[in-house]
Amino acid sequence: MAKQQRTWGIFIIQLSLAIYLVVTGLFLVTSKLGVSISSTEVGQLLSVFPGSVKQIFSIILGIILIICGACFLIKALGKDLGKFDDVFKFVTLIIWIVVTVVALVNYAKDGDFKSTGGIFHWLLALAKNGLIIGGIMTIKKGE
Repeated sequence: MAKQQRTWGIFIIQLSLAIYLVVTGLFLVTSKLGVSISSTEVGQLLSVFPGSVKQIFSIILGIILIICGACFLIKALGKDLGKFDDVFKFVTLIIWIVVTVVALVNYAKDGDFKSTGGIFHWLLALAKNGLIIGGIMTIKKGE
């Protein structure tokens, strides 16, 4: 597989995703930090589980996001981790697609379409998560 051309755009996407995933992962691992934009959306997905199971899944998802973010950071700095980061990228991509669908459905059920502001909130959530999913897909597989 061909190496990804190093451009400023790819570098910025990788660095931004790395920061975003690590910070969101930290919020999921420890509730002492509070909540982030995405940890509340992930919380909607986790709300189907009972208390202690929800906390365990929150920690597992947080760790996956932190590892994927760290891989993106390392990749942004020019070091390819081969298949290791590809696995975490794929898992994170699947998780984020599920989180996006659940969040958008929940936003719609919670009445986001009852007001203009709610519709804009729903569209912004769609756009933000689309940017994250697209960014993850933009980072190519290693060799």
